[in-house]
Amino acid sequence: MVGRRWARLGGLIGVLVVAAGCPASPPVGGGSVDAGSDDVTQATALLAVTAPLPSRSEVVALTNRLSIAATRAKGTPAAVELRVLAARLRERIWRFDRSATDAREAMELYGNIVEETAGTVASCEADVRRARLTAELTRDASATYRAAYLALERQSSLPANDGSREDCVQRLRGMLAHGEAFRPTGAAWHALLREAEQQASAQLARAAPSASATTSASASTGDAALPPPGKGEIVVVPDASTVGPGKKKLTKVQPYSWKLGGRVVLNLSAPARYETGVLPPDEAAGRGHRVYLDLFDTRYQALQDDVAASGLITRVRLGKRKFGTRVVVDLATEAARRVFYLPDPFRVVIDLSTRATEVAAPPKTPDGKRFVRRVALDPGHGGWDSGAVGPTGLSEKDVALDVAHRAAPALASELGIETMLTRDTDNFIELDERTARANAFQSDLFISIHCNATENGHASGLEVFILDPHREQDAATLRAVARENHGRHGGMDPKLLDAQLTNIAAGLGMGRSAAGSHVFADLLRKATLGSMGERFPDTIDHGTKTAGFFVLVGAEMPAVLYEMAFISNPDDEMRLGTADYRQKLADSIVNAVRAYQDGLQ
Repeated sequence: MVGRRWARLGGLIGVLVVAAGCPASPPVGGGSVDAGSDDVTQATALLAVTAPLPSRSEVVALTNRLSIAATRAKGTPAAVELRVLAARLRERIWRFDRSATDAREAMELYGNIVEETAGTVASCEADVRRARLTAELTRDASATYRAAYLALERQSSLPANDGSREDCVQRLRGMLAHGEAFRPTGAAWHALLREAEQQASAQLARAAPSASATTSASASTGDAALPPPGKGEIVVVPDASTVGPGKKKLTKVQPYSWKLGGRVVLNLSAPARYETGVLPPDEAAGRGHRVYLDLFDTRYQALQDDVAASGLITRVRLGKRKFGTRVVVDLATEAARRVFYLPDPFRVVIDLSTRATEVAAPPKTPDGKRFVRRVALDPGHGGWDSGAVGPTGLSEKDVALDVAHRAAPALASELGIETMLTRDTDNFIELDERTARANAFQSDLFISIHCNATENGHASGLEVFILDPHREQDAATLRAVARENHGRHGGMDPKLLDAQLTNIAAGLGMGRSAAGSHVFADLLRKATLGSMGERFPDTIDHGTKTAGFFVLVGAEMPAVLYEMAFISNPDDEMRLGTADYRQKLADSIVNAVRAYQDGLQ
């Protein structure tokens, strides 16, 4: 076991080294260092891979002079370049001489660069290199994971507004995904979360005012919003090891569109490699803004080449190419985009939005207080999908819909909140569409309503789930994930499915969005226990748990999956079958929303 862990740590360090690989020459900022300076010229020459190094004392003296010069030039582009030279040179002699002092000095210099250049490519590259040095110096799995996690949280707290910085942030996400096996647990994990939040806030404060203003609303509320229109994209792709050889089939194209946003879901027969980009307007050809997705080794048959839509998405077009299939999404206006995949069955999701990140936060009253304006209620299952069924035949789909029908008018009459049900009748709605409908409604909260179940029928009580890319799972949670995700379609192993959803959520930056979801989940549990009161004092609270539910992926607002009771338990089923118990569950939802809104204010 120990040998395997060290082997995996060695692999993680290898990933860090590869991910951090950068040209030997220092990056050039807005200004330039005086190329006639002897120290700068000598340092630049010594960074060449084949350059012979003088004695360690000479190199240390040189880096010290560069650091002093950087301090004197603080606040200028030249200062950054001088500090980068000093850090890279210290890093090189660490690899040559293996003196821990050199590695620590380089890490300190990179730390200064991270702080002084917040929001820039230089800051992100310095964070990558510091994480790599931590891995090489400490040879400690937990220290390595901590360094990579803090680096990612610092850098992803600000939008990646240019391609180079976006690539750097993506490398950090890849580094962290490879080190997931070494994530701390329990108190150590919560301490790391607090430290990351503090450092991310400090990074925001250090960045340029314009960058801070862009992200302050979403960062403070923990909402996972799309990047601002025209400011890039978020793309999550499957690991190359999951994409097999041979041709794949594009079997279905489903667009969902509304005025401010839209979603296109592409169903494939197997995992496929894809790339995405934008096409500028072409007035001569009568084309406006477009987003394209290239599916490699993928063909389609019996599908329309041209699917019309209304709203932000005006049309979805398919075209055959030598490499496979190109999907083009015609837009009414420029939009931010977020592209990711969902496994089992394999789908590629293209999310589009014209809203800036601030809109994802709950709106404000004239006096600056936030309030909940809209809530999306998602009654689970429906139609052919009964969900879990109790010992006497009570169906999860019927209970969930009835509770939603009770909660919706109460939210409107008591709190003045608009509500939307993802399904209002006994019909089946795909999981992809449920989230899309909630986003289209511009909901401030998303509540997916379900009943839990176990094979032996012994468990009872309530639990609430949120989506968090850094989470702990147990066997019961994995079974719930498989059931609610309709895993029977593809039959993927629940652990593998959960691991993939971990990487997807991390790639979408949903670690920060989990904060708002966690707050509401705790309020919902407490409201349920309070609503049951003296009538059902034996109600068991299983707590707030985190797991990879498809229906929560891509939600642009705090989102929870509410398992009201275990319908497989005879006592819980009997209670769920009564109007009184269902009304208490509906009251729990209303009271939780009320408490959440009070907390915002």
